[in-house]
Amino acid sequence: MASLTEPGHDRFQRHVGFDNVPNGEATKHNTTSLTLNVRHKGYQAGRRSRIFMVGVDEHSYSDYAIQWLLDELVDDGDEIVAVRVLEKEVRMNQKQYQNDAQQVMQGILAKNSLNHAVSIVLEYAVGKLHSTFQKLVSTRLKIAH
Repeated sequence: MASLTEPGHDRFQRHVGFDNVPNGEATKHNTTSLTLNVRHKGYQAGRRSRIFMVGVDEHSYSDYAIQWLLDELVDDGDEIVAVRVLEKEVRMNQKQYQNDAQQVMQGILAKNSLNHAVSIVLEYAVGKLHSTFQKLVSTRLKIAH
């Protein structure tokens, strides 16, 4: 096991993710998405842990939003749910969207310059932006309670 003094994203462990994109259609309770989960090796959720949801896309303001969130809001034990919504059908092969999602996750991890011990979930979803966010918020609220 590596020490907690390791730099950057080397301090994160991958956990079980989900991929229902190849199956096609979303259901009432599930979005069509690829979910990636990583946790800092020092991550421990506690009573004061919070969940932050942030939208990410290919624009520079997404980079600023993630950086600001990591630098100004999160503390050790918090969870970040980053949501990347593709409003058009995924017309790339399975490897392409999985690689794209991995690159988005690596970009988020690289921005954790303060080495917060957080959990990061990337929801790489296909659907309409507003309804996808609403489903994800509803799901997260049910899990939190």
